[in-house]
Amino acid sequence: MKNKLIKNRQINNYKDDSYCHPTKTKDKKVISVISNKGGVGKTSIACCFALSLSRELNKKTLLLELDCSPGDFGTLFDITQDMSLEMAVRFNKSYKKYVKNAGKKLDVLRGVQDPIIAENIDSMQVGDFLGSIINDYDYIVVDTHTVLTGILLDFIKASDLLIMVSDPTMESIARVSSYLQLLNSRFQISKNKFKFVINKKRPFSYLKIWEISKIISLPIDSLIHFDRKFNKSNILFNEPKILRSGLFKQVSRATRSIDAEFQDVKR
Repeated sequence: MKNKLIKNRQINNYKDDSYCHPTKTKDKKVISVISNKGGVGKTSIACCFALSLSRELNKKTLLLELDCSPGDFGTLFDITQDMSLEMAVRFNKSYKKYVKNAGKKLDVLRGVQDPIIAENIDSMQVGDFLGSIINDYDYIVVDTHTVLTGILLDFIKASDLLIMVSDPTMESIARVSSYLQLLNSRFQISKNKFKFVINKKRPFSYLKIWEISKIISLPIDSLIHFDRKFNKSNILFNEPKILRSGLFKQVSRATRSIDAEFQDVKR
């Protein structure tokens, strides 16, 4: 069933997928944090990215969970099951009922908890939902799951920037590189949309940065050193500890650089 839905999106929707793309002003940006390798710190980076945009850069930000395995947002942000992406998509005109405010300039939307339900959300529904929310936020940061599904393809297509995350191991680099090539060759996702991030870099990693860059045929945009003290569970009850962490500070530098690039484009 899943493969059939992806194939339908590939053959039909991506020939003319304009209805998946909401009308955006130049200062409204959708950024998806993606990887097909689990355990690389994708959710931690997405959370830090959203916190940096909202707390430091004063940008109205929606942190959206697209992990249907189910994901972590229910626990991390204490969000009840009745507040989810499923309901927000179904009732997109009143989506704010299903979004939780997480403090200054930051809202959070929990993902669909049932992968079968998630895969039955079609491209038109995704487009309508994004059209309803896009002008309410400066940035929408999407934390995605590792499995390539139809709904994930729709969000990838609608994104202005794709932050591809890998750890520095050969296994992870190879998998993520193949994922990038698949998105580019089969689904026509431009490589210009990607920024490649190496997370959990240790002082004596086997692969050198230039070797990784050669494998993926893209430059390494950010190198994030391993922060063994970071615990994403602190987001709800001890946010100041998150903001003081090494991981947050490294992601924050990357966030400022990305925001500056967007501002340059807008001008």
